[in-house]
Amino acid sequence: MKFSIQRSVEVVFDITVYITSKLKAGQIVLWLTSGGSATTVQVEIMKHLREDASDWLGNLTILPVDERYGEYGHENSNSTQIREAGFEPGDATWYDVLKNNLPMPETVSYYAELAENAFATATVVVATLGMGPDAHTAGILPGSPAVTDTTSTVVGYSWSDYERMTLGIPTLLKINSAFLLAYGEAKKEALERLRKNEEPVEELPAKILYDISDVTVYNDFIQT
Repeated sequence: MKFSIQRSVEVVFDITVYITSKLKAGQIVLWLTSGGSATTVQVEIMKHLREDASDWLGNLTILPVDERYGEYGHENSNSTQIREAGFEPGDATWYDVLKNNLPMPETVSYYAELAENAFATATVVVATLGMGPDAHTAGILPGSPAVTDTTSTVVGYSWSDYERMTLGIPTLLKINSAFLLAYGEAKKEALERLRKNEEPVEELPAKILYDISDVTVYNDFIQT
């Protein structure tokens, strides 16, 4: 895991170059996207991909790494927020797991089916992730069912804020390259905890990233 102090313009460039190089090499790329603080960066990456890799976007699939359950287009949906921020996939395939307006259990099953097919087809899996002040990443919250489930492709559960769905830990560990965006004073303590990596995963979910071979943590405080 590498910690890097770089601003958003540089981060957008790095990730765009990475994805573009894989597409131009003939790879089938699965890009796992996040909501929250990663939104603006992802919108800019997609803009540059449409410009720099337009001929190869048919080999790009985009899937949310986690989602908040509700009706398609609801305001707290990660997919809705990134769409309203200007994310335009061009010729890439972009899955919104809420589009069928199914009940929660059926939506989890649909999400899992999409994920399993996308992972089976992809030759490279890249993720742009965020991290909360509580050191959660994706929808893997401390103390939640998602942090103890070691078998499910997608975990769905009710929490104090939302009904949540997330790719499970065994699914996330199939990522080839992950870019974690953790900016701001509110993330400083969580970053230090992640760097030290002394706590169990139930308290420090982002530590699962240590089991992915290529991870860059973009932040304001730590450079390694």
